[in-house]
Amino acid sequence: MLRSSFRFWIGTLSVLLALIVWQGVVAVGLAPGTLVPPPASVWLAFLDILRHGYRDTTLAEDVGATLGRALAGFGLGALLGVPFGLWLGMSRRAAAAFGWIVQFLRPLPPLSFLVLLILWLGLGEASKIALLTITAFPIITSASQAAVRSVPNLQIAVARSLGATSGQVFRHVVLPASLPMIFTGLSIALAATFSTVVAAELLAANDGLGWMVLSASKFLRNDVIMVGIVLLGLLGMALSRLLLLLDRRVVHWRGRA
Repeated sequence: MLRSSFRFWIGTLSVLLALIVWQGVVAVGLAPGTLVPPPASVWLAFLDILRHGYRDTTLAEDVGATLGRALAGFGLGALLGVPFGLWLGMSRRAAAAFGWIVQFLRPLPPLSFLVLLILWLGLGEASKIALLTITAFPIITSASQAAVRSVPNLQIAVARSLGATSGQVFRHVVLPASLPMIFTGLSIALAATFSTVVAAELLAANDGLGWMVLSASKFLRNDVIMVGIVLLGLLGMALSRLLLLLDRRVVHWRGRA
């Protein structure tokens, strides 16, 4: 408890120090206020957007649009990627058949698919969610496959020697041993998905925080741009924190001897 409190106050002080440095840089003229708006201007812009919205959209609508797209794409990627990756890890034949396809998709920049998806699915939500699913799927699949492959053969052999069936070995040995690495893959995929949703909104959207940043740049509203950047950072931190809490609840034995 004391250690958590210490981390909280250290983190709070570092944020305050960053704000003071930011304000000082503008105040002494190292950066013009028109290009680098001071924290007070950003705060006032945030309050204005909170009360009146931005270009016919409320702040809640923009946050909800970005969050909804990210969660939908990430959720579909996890729903497809985890069982598919477990299958690849359990079956050598499946890994031989589909492994190269997954490895081909994993390093590709997700935005390279965006133009094709827009041509196929239009400018609506379907193309964006499909893009985010493509972003998350190969990362989660690879992590799930590697997690199964990392399970010690001795554990499986002991379970089988005690009479466990293949299904019981999977449920009670393979899956629990794989969960820590699977959650690590989910965390990486969530960060990649969130980054991609912002980029997708920059290119093809009429709402969302990424769209708000791009729209504000056209009108030289650097204060609104900073509001969008800060909100995106906070939203990304919140999503990562929620996934970490889920990790700790599901993989409650992580880190224990």
